[in-house]
Amino acid sequence: MTITTASFSRLPRTDNRVPKLLLWLIAFMPILIAGCSIGDKIDKLTDKVSDVAGDTVSTLDNAIDALDRNSASWQSVLQDTTTKLTDEAQSTIRNEVSDLLNRSVAATGNELRCNMDFIGSRVRQALARIRARLLHQSIPPVEPALCHVVPAAVDMALDTSRRNKLEFFGYDFDTTPIKVTLHNKSGVLDVSSKLDRLTHYHMTLNLGANGVPVSSASDRLTLEWQDRPISSIAVIQPATPVCREKPETYARNTYLSFTPPHTRGDKDFSGNGPEVWAKARWSNEGTHVSLRLWMKAQETRSDWTTAEGERTDVYYTPPPGWRIDSIANSLESTAHYIDTDHNDDRQGGGPNGPVREFKFRGDRSGDDAGSYTGVDVTFNPLVVKLVEVADCAPASVIKSLQIKDLIAPSTIKRLQPMMLKLKP
Repeated sequence: MTITTASFSRLPRTDNRVPKLLLWLIAFMPILIAGCSIGDKIDKLTDKVSDVAGDTVSTLDNAIDALDRNSASWQSVLQDTTTKLTDEAQSTIRNEVSDLLNRSVAATGNELRCNMDFIGSRVRQALARIRARLLHQSIPPVEPALCHVVPAAVDMALDTSRRNKLEFFGYDFDTTPIKVTLHNKSGVLDVSSKLDRLTHYHMTLNLGANGVPVSSASDRLTLEWQDRPISSIAVIQPATPVCREKPETYARNTYLSFTPPHTRGDKDFSGNGPEVWAKARWSNEGTHVSLRLWMKAQETRSDWTTAEGERTDVYYTPPPGWRIDSIANSLESTAHYIDTDHNDDRQGGGPNGPVREFKFRGDRSGDDAGSYTGVDVTFNPLVVKLVEVADCAPASVIKSLQIKDLIAPSTIKRLQPMMLKLKP
């Protein structure tokens, strides 16, 4: 039926209110006529938004996967990701990824003492946070990471002009408060106001005349994040000894089971794989060793049913009075295969990394992703070098100061016999 404004001229006029009604109908008639298609247009618009969000998540997933395979390739991964986010609706995410690229490139100068794998790991974490925000998931706080301190300790035997500042190099120093404390014989003093953030990867601590009041009564300086120490810098006094060191082997007899959440598709792999990836990595946090376990299982066709996720656990904590100086093992174990049946699949992780064996649950009859598909992990022994936590200077720090000529000859002469006793 075709309706025109001329049709209303033939309607009977009953009272003075009719013309007003006719005017209202005439004004809104185009909307009323088109009303039958408004719902369709809204549905199409909603589908468009949904498709863009899905494409964006898929692009971020691919970038995260690439970094899981090779974290050192972070620069090319970010450039490729920026190129693929072409839709105007993706502009905000594209800008965030571009900013992340610029931020990471800026942190690769000669002054940064973190390796490329470390930066790749931080880039991966940042992409995971962008994805979580897009999916309205909880976002973990951004923890600052410290890679290097110059000098590694403060030798009070040096002239004051040669020990007037500390420099910290790392990542994400600008995202959260960092507390600095000076430990003296008489107590602990908060000196955070003397910390200057030059960039997100470079901070300095003023030890000069108007800075931190380091004195003959000072033992050490500490950096803390959320009430947890992330670094300790010894203040070497005339009586400061060399810290004791010892190796320790930790064998964990229990296995760890992980079922990653369903993230895509209809939850049933239907005999199409899945293709499975997994990675376990130890990380030395000083006060503990953490374990990050990541797994992804993806259908090889159809709607690409996927289960993917990660968990991070405190894996090892040293005895009281000791901190972890280094991990002797390889830090990472990986596995990759395509499931072809309903049986458990065992993949060796190797003799020296975190994982001795991955035991995967892939496909079965019925729903898989989020409820069944997962992995059981058994571990290799962890071998660490421990350093005493006391008013002392680690041997590795003393050697570092000696190489950089940031320790007095008299201090080296005094500490040398103690360092020789520590040699195996």
